[in-house]
Amino acid sequence: MRVKPMKTLITIADAGLRELFWQEPTLNKLSSFSEVDFITLNEKFTSEDLSERIGSYDACITSWGSPRFTPEVLARAERLKFIGHGAGSVASIVKDDVFDTSITVTSANKVLALSTAECALSLMFAGAWDLAGYSARLNEGQWSNNNRDTILGVTRRVIGLVGYGEISKQVIRMLQPFNTRILLHSSYCTQEEAAAQGVELCGLNELFERSDIVSLHNTWTPRTQGMIGAEQLRLLRDGALFINTARGPIVKEEALLEELSKGRIHAALDVYDMEPMPADHKLQAMPNVLCLPHIGGFHGILKRELCDFIVDELHRFVKGEDLLGKVTLDQYRRLTPW
Repeated sequence: MRVKPMKTLITIADAGLRELFWQEPTLNKLSSFSEVDFITLNEKFTSEDLSERIGSYDACITSWGSPRFTPEVLARAERLKFIGHGAGSVASIVKDDVFDTSITVTSANKVLALSTAECALSLMFAGAWDLAGYSARLNEGQWSNNNRDTILGVTRRVIGLVGYGEISKQVIRMLQPFNTRILLHSSYCTQEEAAAQGVELCGLNELFERSDIVSLHNTWTPRTQGMIGAEQLRLLRDGALFINTARGPIVKEEALLEELSKGRIHAALDVYDMEPMPADHKLQAMPNVLCLPHIGGFHGILKRELCDFIVDELHRFVKGEDLLGKVTLDQYRRLTPW
C-alpha cells in the first residue's frame, strides 16, 4: 500500500511575515521531510477557507494573522496531527476544544519570551539609569551634576517580578551577574522551584513594598485584569521603578497615572490599555515615564527564528522525540484570552 507523503500547510499570508520567517534555509529544512503549501500571498484567508483546505494536510504552521481552528475546521481536519504556531500565545488560533482531539499543539513562545525578557531587562537599565531623562535634559542644554546626581541602577537592587513563566525565567537568568535580590509573586511557582531559581516567593503587596524595581510578567486574564492598582502602587518606595512588558489592562491605568503624577516613582512601559496609544496620552507627557510602542518581541534574530523553531518542532514530532514548545490544556487555560 502506497503511503501518502507528509503535507504541511502554512497559513501566513502577510508578505512581510512571509519574507521574515521563510528564508531559504528554513524552507529547505521543512521541504526535506514534508511537502509544503502556502496560502495565497496578501489575500484574506478565513477559517471558512481553512476548513475547505485542511483535510489533506498532516501539519499546519501558523503565526500572527492566521485564521482560527473553529469546530468546523477541526471536524474536517481528518489527517491533521500537528499545529505549530510561529508566535507566542496560541489563544488566537485554537480554543480548548483542540485538546479533545489527537492534534498536538506547539508554539514558539520560548523564542519570543527571550526577546521580551531582553526588552524588560533593557527597560530596567534605561529606567534605573534615567536614560530618557538625561537625554532630554541634555537636549535642553543641561549637563549632569557630579556633586549631586545619583541614579537608581540595577546592581544589588531588590527586583520584584510579578508572574512566573518563560519570560520571568529568562529575566531571572539575565539578572544573575548583577547580584540582585529577586522577589517573585506567582500562583504557579512552588517553593522548591523558587529555591532552585534563587528567588524568594512573597505576597503581591509585600513585593511592591520591598522592591526597588517591579517588573510585570503576568498573562492578562479575567483573574489578573486590574490586579495592580492604587493599593500596590502606593506601596512603592520613593524613586522606585515600575516596568510593564506584559499587558496594559493588568494595571489600573488611572491609578498608575495618579501615582506617577506625584513624581516620586518612575515607569518604563511597552504596553497600554489602548494600542496604538494616542499621541496625546498623558503618559507621553510625563518626564518620569519612558514609553515604547509594544516592541518586546522585535529582536531581529529571534523574530526570524520563530518559524524555524516550529519546523524543528515538527521534525521532532515526526521522529517521535520530545517537543520543546508543546502546549498543554493546563497551560492553555493560563493564556490571555483572544
